[in-house]
Formats: sequence, structure tokens, C-alpha cells
Amino acid sequence: MLYLQTFIDALMIGGVYSVIAVGLSLIFGVMRVINWSHGESLMVSMLIALYMNQYTPLDPYVIMLIVGAVMFVYGYVLQSVVISRILSRETDREPISCLLFTAGLGMVMSYSVQIIFGSKQVMAQTKYNGRALHMGDLVVSLPKLIAFIIAVVAVAALWTFLQKSEYGRAIRATSQNRSVATLMGISEKRVYSVSFAIGTMLVGLAGGMLIPYFSVYPTVGSVFSNKSFIIVVLGGKGSVPGALLGGLIVGLIEKFGALFFSESVAQIIVFLMFIAILLFKPTGLLSKDKG
Repeated sequence: MLYLQTFIDALMIGGVYSVIAVGLSLIFGVMRVINWSHGESLMVSMLIALYMNQYTPLDPYVIMLIVGAVMFVYGYVLQSVVISRILSRETDREPISCLLFTAGLGMVMSYSVQIIFGSKQVMAQTKYNGRALHMGDLVVSLPKLIAFIIAVVAVAALWTFLQKSEYGRAIRATSQNRSVATLMGISEKRVYSVSFAIGTMLVGLAGGMLIPYFSVYPTVGSVFSNKSFIIVVLGGKGSVPGALLGGLIVGLIEKFGALFFSESVAQIIVFLMFIAILLFKPTGLLSKDKG
């Protein structure tokens, strides 16, 4: 029974890891840009959701949708106004200046929040706090279960959008060969803006679904961003199913590693797996063309 409880807990957190990582994977897969401010975008999303929960009567999962929409607009504007200008000056396929810019942006976001709001951890008070489903000896946290379901639906919706919609095919075409896609009449800049916006929207959704059971503080984003990079490499850069699989694997390793050894050993195992994937299968468990 203990193993089954651990397995369920691993799936719950793994699903949240996946929806955070899939946004990062999409941005890299389409633009070849590593967004080092991804974790800080999550932190800001959690902060917005926290204060909306505190000062409005809205349900936390309605707030989650609003935060997702806000982050979509933020991502679209950031890419269209700032990052596109940086990209236009670069000739390299993987522009280093974008990496440096997003790294600097992330530090500005983190330190600004720390200066304005302080560094203490704050927990949102919602009607879902502490609620759980009891199935015999099994206990399933209600907010974690809801977050898992939302995460899986969000990842499945993104995969369907990319595979079935006309614009999704344009995004995939641009990620595979931007020159040919441009010749076919696809607007590269618009595809980049929409892709970046979707990636940050998913982070916004994740931030909203986390606040009923996870504290908010200025460096909370780094907790998830480090794992997101591991998941992207593990699943395959640009692969949506790979991000889902990678998130679940990392969740399982963390929970069972902590059960059999300790949390520190579990984290070491995760990073050892990350190194092994880079050495022996750098394309990831699921390649991009399969995602």
C-alpha cells in the first residue's frame, strides 16, 4: 500500500512538472531559444494567482485561467517587442544573446519580487487547502489530483493543436525548417510570438494550479525550472509527449528515491540520469519528429 501511495504521489507532481516543461520544450523546439526566465515566469504567475485569490472572490481554478491568459499576452509582447529584435541581429541557429537576455530577465524578476514583497514563503488560503480523497488506506490530495488532471488535459490539448490545426502545422513546419516555411508563406515572426506566448501561458496555468498546495517565494521558480530542463532533455527537445513522459519519470524517481533512500539521494539520481541521457541519447527518449 505504501508503494501504491508513493506511485500516486509521484504521478501527481510529475504531471505538474510536465506542463511546466512542455512550454519550455515548445519554445526551444520552435525558436532554438533557451528561456532561462521560465522559472521566474512561473514564480510571477504564482504571485499573481496568490494575490487574486486573496483580494477577489474567484475560485482558484478560475484564477488559473485568468493568469494563463495574462501570461499568454506577456509572452506574446515579450517575444514580439524584445526577443524578436535580438533574434534579428543574430545569424547563429542558436543565438547566445537570447540566452543571456532571458537569464538576465529572470534575475531581474526574482530580485524585484524579493525587494518588493520580501523573501518569506507565503501560502494561499483556498477552500481546497488540506482537502483529500480517502480510498481505503490511500489518501489523494484533492488540489494535487485536480492539478494532475489539468496538466494532462493541457498537454493533450497542446499536442492536438500542434498535430491537427492549421496553425499547429505551421509551427511544426517552422521548427523543422524555417527557411522552407517562410517560402511557403508562413510568418516566422508570428509563429515565434505565438509559440513563446503558448509556452508562457502553460507556465501561467501551472502557477495557478500550484497555489492551493505550494508556497510562493522569490526563488520558487528555480525549484521547477531546473527540473524542467532535465525533463526537456529526457523526453526530447521539442517533443510534447516526451515532456509528459519525462515529467512522470522525474516524479517517480523523486518519490521512490526519497522512499528508499532520501530526498537528497533522489535528486542526485535525477541529475545522474540527466547526465546519462546527454552522454548516450542526447536526442531524448522521444525524438522531436515523433512528438
